[in-house]
Amino acid sequence: MAKELGISKPAVSSNVAHLLSSGLVLEKGEGEASASGGRKPVMLYFNEQYSYVGVLDLSDQAPVCTVCDLKYRIIGLEKICMDPSPETWRQRVKQAFLKIFSDADIPAEKLGVVIISQPGISRDGLETSYLPPLHHAKADAELRPFLQRELAVPVVIKNNVNLAAVGEVHFGTGERLENLVYISCGTALSAGMIIQGRLYEGSHCAAGEIGFLLRYDGRHAEKGVTADALTELAQKLYAENGKTEALSFPLIVERLNSGDPLIEQAVYETGNELGRIIQNCCVLLDISTVIFGGDYLALGPVLFKGMRDFVERTTISRHELIPSSLKDTASLYGGFVVGKETILSVLMDNKI
Repeated sequence: MAKELGISKPAVSSNVAHLLSSGLVLEKGEGEASASGGRKPVMLYFNEQYSYVGVLDLSDQAPVCTVCDLKYRIIGLEKICMDPSPETWRQRVKQAFLKIFSDADIPAEKLGVVIISQPGISRDGLETSYLPPLHHAKADAELRPFLQRELAVPVVIKNNVNLAAVGEVHFGTGERLENLVYISCGTALSAGMIIQGRLYEGSHCAAGEIGFLLRYDGRHAEKGVTADALTELAQKLYAENGKTEALSFPLIVERLNSGDPLIEQAVYETGNELGRIIQNCCVLLDISTVIFGGDYLALGPVLFKGMRDFVERTTISRHELIPSSLKDTASLYGGFVVGKETILSVLMDNKI
């Protein structure tokens, strides 16, 4: 270790002693002596139970609380019902975390950090400067200060799509890639960017808010591609063909799977519009890998054909467009990674 890190053996021994005293590293018996003899080495192990990471995912209408150890093994998951009363909502979130620890027979004091995953823009992980209207009720509950006070741990707010990008690069389709864009589309349109192996959030933590890009007609980009726009387009095609049935996104998915040609056309054209956005992102950042996630994964091959056809017609370099392998758990796993980094950072700041 001294050779790899370029420091002296006494320095390594001193640091290991600090790690042992903190409990982050444990001794577990002796190993085998070397062929030349000498003293048997002491075996050291990373203590994955030193602390635990809690993640609260507010991306969907059904929020989720989950907890993992420092090797990212999930010890429990609880779905929470929203409540119009902020106080009731806050208490439900708190009790969900406590229940996970109780069910796993682990002291709740072992919780080291809570990561809140939500749409919008959060400055430095401490305050939300922009939140889509659909999520205002959750933000109005002031969960961060409440959980920080009641659970006595740091609480960090992160954009859910940024966390999904982190999740994919550590555990999913983009594992070990240095550069990628993760694009999520459904009720909203957003992106997360990994640049040279690190999450890029921008000057105001607003990088990736591609829904605010302007289309050729002056409208925001997401106005032409999200679930409302897709439903409007499909409804228009139905009307032009004498069909008056009201459509919804779940019904569009159902009709697409049954081979409805009008729905296939609407999904393909929407894919073309998304392809335009993807192409612009790839050209701007010179990134060749795009991972696509969100509710629109349910639209499957027809959507992907629409996106790929546009990109292939207009590209100046090869781009790989692949579906998310983690699907709706991507932001949870990204939260685990950020949470572990936060715990270790606090230890380092305190000099262990």
